[in-house]
Amino acid sequence: MPLQKMLYREAYRMLCDSFEAEDAVQNLYLRLWERKEELKNIVATEAYCRKLLRNICIDRWRVIRTHDDIGEMQADNIVVDSPPDIERREAGECLEKFLAALPEQQRRVMQMRMNGCGFDEIESVTGLSQVNIRVIVSRVRKKFREFYDNQ
Repeated sequence: MPLQKMLYREAYRMLCDSFEAEDAVQNLYLRLWERKEELKNIVATEAYCRKLLRNICIDRWRVIRTHDDIGEMQADNIVVDSPPDIERREAGECLEKFLAALPEQQRRVMQMRMNGCGFDEIESVTGLSQVNIRVIVSRVRKKFREFYDNQ
């Protein structure tokens, strides 16, 4: 219940309909109730609820889309992104914020890695050993998962 307002806002943002958003949150609570024994083992309950809600909203969005029998949902002549597009855009924005906050060396290594550079290339450019580069990449990925779950 403490997460209800945040979950409703997220569902409304994805579905653009208050009734659908309320139904999605209710559906989430029903699923959580059915899985109440499993919840004891979950550490990040908020992240778990958000992920479950996102999946419910995507399912509802697909049902709405097929019932409307149109290729894209429209509201006041504005095309609404599909949930996977929204999720991808949000992850990209979150990644940009995260990278901007990293120290220069970590940011440089991660940007090179994300652009497809191999460990050999990164080693020659930065002067770091491959072991050090692998450690940096691993630690930054772990930090990003924590950062993303807390968003």
